Amino acid sequence: MEKKPDVEAAAAPQSELEPVDSIKAGLTATLEDQQNKAFYGASVTDSYRLKSELVGKAMEEIGMGRYQWEIFVVTGFGWICDNFWSQGIGTIQPAVKLEFADVSRVSLSSVAYYVGMIVGASFWGISADFIGRKPAFNLTILIGAVFAAAVAGLSNFVPFCIFWFFIGTSAGGNVPVDSMIFLEFVPGSHQYLLTALSGWWNFGQVIVSLLGWVFIANFNCPADATPATCSRADNMGWRYIMITLGGLALVFALVRIFVFHMPESPRYLLSKGRDAEAVDAVNYIARRNKKAEPLTLSMFTSIDISLGLPPNPHAEGNTGLSHMARLKENFADFSGSNWSNLFSTRKLAQHTAIIWTVWLVIGIAYPLYFNFLPTYLAQRFTSNNSLNYTYRTYCITSAVGVLGPICASLLVREPHLGRRYSMTLSAIVTGVFLFAYTAAKTESTNLAFNCYAFTPESFPAPVRGLATGQAATLLRTGGLAASLIGTYTNFSVVPIYVSAAMWIATGLLCIGLPFETAGRGAL
Repeated sequence: MEKKPDVEAAAAPQSELEPVDSIKAGLTATLEDQQNKAFYGASVTDSYRLKSELVGKAMEEIGMGRYQWEIFVVTGFGWICDNFWSQGIGTIQPAVKLEFADVSRVSLSSVAYYVGMIVGASFWGISADFIGRKPAFNLTILIGAVFAAAVAGLSNFVPFCIFWFFIGTSAGGNVPVDSMIFLEFVPGSHQYLLTALSGWWNFGQVIVSLLGWVFIANFNCPADATPATCSRADNMGWRYIMITLGGLALVFALVRIFVFHMPESPRYLLSKGRDAEAVDAVNYIARRNKKAEPLTLSMFTSIDISLGLPPNPHAEGNTGLSHMARLKENFADFSGSNWSNLFSTRKLAQHTAIIWTVWLVIGIAYPLYFNFLPTYLAQRFTSNNSLNYTYRTYCITSAVGVLGPICASLLVREPHLGRRYSMTLSAIVTGVFLFAYTAAKTESTNLAFNCYAFTPESFPAPVRGLATGQAATLLRTGGLAASLIGTYTNFSVVPIYVSAAMWIATGLLCIGLPFETAGRGAL
């Protein structure tokens, strides 16, 4: 019979007291546990905190195996699709304006898209805490795929904007939910890969740029065409792009739903008191990696006994509730206390406020610069402005952007920098070198990718979806503000200077973050 790993040996019930003493010696007495308790306070219970740390130890024993690398790929689909839609709408807008007769301001479709992302980020983030990670994981890409392919059949601007709103609702949940899932399925020693996961986002940008180069450059009405002279048959390029992107996203969704099997997140299950299911989920990962099963339900029971808690009625997993009844019960738990948990200690309140402010500023500064950059360059460089040249340049700069997550993942592993000072450095360098296009793009994506990793890492699982979802909501709100500025102002250069100042301010804000996640497992 194969011997159980040390996690189980540490809690094996030889007497009533030994499991308790073992757990306290291995978990409660550790410095990291004391720091977690001081930082998170009442936002998590002692029972959840100790059980989550035990899950973290079990995940370390399982290690970074084949299953986690599969998770790296399937969660990467969400990052790819996020850029499919964000880059895709900007790529097709000029062609749509040439063809649709009812277009007043084509950028209003971007406004609709950002409003959808605001709704989606908030909804999917909150739902991930109350109905689980899996529904959002499976549905976000599927919804986006269906509406993206359907956009290609439209010939009027109003339904075009409505469809982009629904694409936005799906896109709003992609990255927040996928980052949570990846974080909760990998050992703490490999959480830095959450930053590298962002490389898929740039891969999506390369795909859209290539499609624009092929289809827009070759199946597009002339730049001086009008709706009267630009027929649907002459302007199929943007439709080919949306059909291709929608088809790829549909393949990704089908792989997630029917090919790749993923249990519900163990830490989400723990937050709902479903201890037996959490044990099964962790042990499933161990079996997929061909490792010994590290957890038993008795380990969690011992923690509850040590804390003097009554038996957990849901621990065995036999609640007798239907799926719909369980959903109602989970949503009934949502109240104002979930928001107040994010401010339950002084340091956690400071952390939440700074993180959310940083996300809002990034949401404004990033698109503010890159939305106005074409106008800025056009005023200074007027030669060789053909579509072929434009999309060739997009492909080159998109490929260069792949350096962003690689640099960011290396920075966060530097012991003297960690997450906080990596973000500080990236933001300040972005502000200083903003006019050097490639450098600015790489450094600004460094900050964004570090934020995507740091935010879910720094909040505990019971409120991780809420915290990350609201951060993403603020990011999209900032993007909406930048989009409105682009729609209703005639500025050309001023927004670039404003963006530079905002990046530097963001770097200074990051210095004030009170909690470093580098070198510790997520709770």
